[in-house]
Order: sequence, then C-alpha cells, then structure tokens
Amino acid sequence: MTEEEAYLFDLRGFIVVKNALQPNQIDDLSRRLEAHRSSNPSPILGSDRTILDDDSGAWSAPSLLELGGAYLDLVNLPTIAPYLTKLLGEHYRLDHDYAKIDSKMPEREKTLYLHGGGQGAGGPADLVGPSDGGQCFYRYSNGRFFNGLVAVAFELDDVQASDGGFACVPGSHKSNIGLPAAWRHSKTQAEVPDFVQRVAAAAGDAIIFTEACAHGTVPWEGKPGSERRTLFYKYCPHAVAWSPCYYNADNYPDLSAEQRQLLMPPSAFGSHAVSQRVWQRAQDEQRELQQRRAETQEPT
Repeated sequence: MTEEEAYLFDLRGFIVVKNALQPNQIDDLSRRLEAHRSSNPSPILGSDRTILDDDSGAWSAPSLLELGGAYLDLVNLPTIAPYLTKLLGEHYRLDHDYAKIDSKMPEREKTLYLHGGGQGAGGPADLVGPSDGGQCFYRYSNGRFFNGLVAVAFELDDVQASDGGFACVPGSHKSNIGLPAAWRHSKTQAEVPDFVQRVAAAAGDAIIFTEACAHGTVPWEGKPGSERRTLFYKYCPHAVAWSPCYYNADNYPDLSAEQRQLLMPPSAFGSHAVSQRVWQRAQDEQRELQQRRAETQEPT
C-alpha cells in the first residue's frame, strides 16, 4: 500500500486497485461462473453465508469457493494480500464471500440501499444495522489502520460511473451522525444524491472498502444486454466475525496451507498452532458425523 493509497483510504474509505486480476484469471472466473449459472436452477450467487438451508453442513453455507480454480486463488491473491495486512493486521480471516450480478432488473429490484457509515452500524433504520453487532468499525491510531469488516470487490466487467454499480459516501466511515432517512433509498439514478460517489472500474480491478463507509449499488443503466458481475470476498481481523457461518476447509481439498489458515473461525489466538488443532478436531468430528449419517441413510 503506497503512501498515496493509505491517504485516500483514510480520507474516503475506499481505494481502487488497478489490474488486481490477470486476464487468464478473469477468463477462468468468468467461465466457471457462467457454467455454474447455466447449469444450476439455484446458483450460488447472492449468498453471504448468513442463511443455512436444510442441506447445508454445520458451519457452512454455499460458497464461491465451491467453483474451484481461480475462486480459490482469490482467498489470498498476492496483489491484494498486502493491502489486507495493512488494513486488518496479521492473521486476518476470510469471513464470507458472494457474487453480485447487476443487469436490467425489474423496478422493484433496482434500488440503491445506502447502508453502513457512522463508525459502525448505520443505526436502527439501516439495511443491516439492526443485526450488526459493531463489527463494521474504522479508526486510525498510532500509525495503524483498524477495521472491522473489509470488502474486496473484484470486477469481471468494465463498469462506467454512469452505468451503475458500486457507490459510496466518501468519508462516511468517520461520520458520527447516521445517514438521514431521505437519502437511504434511491429507486432511479436520478434520485441518487449528488454527494454519493459512483466508482468506475475496469474488468480485473478490485475495489477495497471498509464496511463502515456508507455504500450500496446504484441501479444498473448500462448498455442493453450488459451486466456488472462482481465477486465479493470480505475479511475480518482474526478475532472478529460478521457471518454466523464458518468455512470448513476440508470441503476444498485444493487449498494451500496458508489458505486453510485464512478460513479458520474467529479467535483471539488467530492461526496459532493451538487454534489449528482445536479447529482440525472439530472438522474431523464433522467428517465422521457425515460419514455415519451416510452409512445409516436408508437406500432410496
């Protein structure tokens, strides 16, 4: 993270990292995503790992990591990892992930919901505020960044500022007053307040922002047939969690040892050897439970 980038992040609450993804990575991510969308009636697109269905195993909800390939690379992408270390400290963890696809949607789905801001949850009227336990914080002290939940938005398509997509209220991560109700929702681009910054990005760029910054998605007005496909990987300090679901690294055999550590649940000890032993024991017990359930299941 350069001095200029650190200044802009502290000032605005976000930065854009150009060319975070290589062309071959964009191609792999796009190919796997489109294959998944075309072959699944209920694709893994909008899950933020907060809702479990009856078929989900303990800890886990459907994850983009199940798509494999470059989706696993994004867990600790070399072009992004140094930024996360600077913003979250050592031993940060991947909290949850999801894909968001914006296109010409029905009017009821085309609404900018500004949420966050105000040094944590946006208050009782916030889109996620009532359920946020204060994980979305921001401060800078003694030459260090302190963040709760930090999002990395990987763009798979070129997005012009006038198209729609990610937008935020720069500086709102340090606001002491909640966003006025009249400015929270915008059903059309014409209704979006002037102080909301629409962030342009090219395919392969990554937008890194603190969830303490008031942000949302501007209604899509791109060219006919165009989409904005964004992959969100969201990280926390090792002792913090936003999602109630934890990853089971055993579900993804192609992970590296470093990536497995980033999928560990929250604790004050981070990826300490003791924490790893405790969590591995829990994963082993989960695997044994699944095996026993499979053995006792009646044949159909």
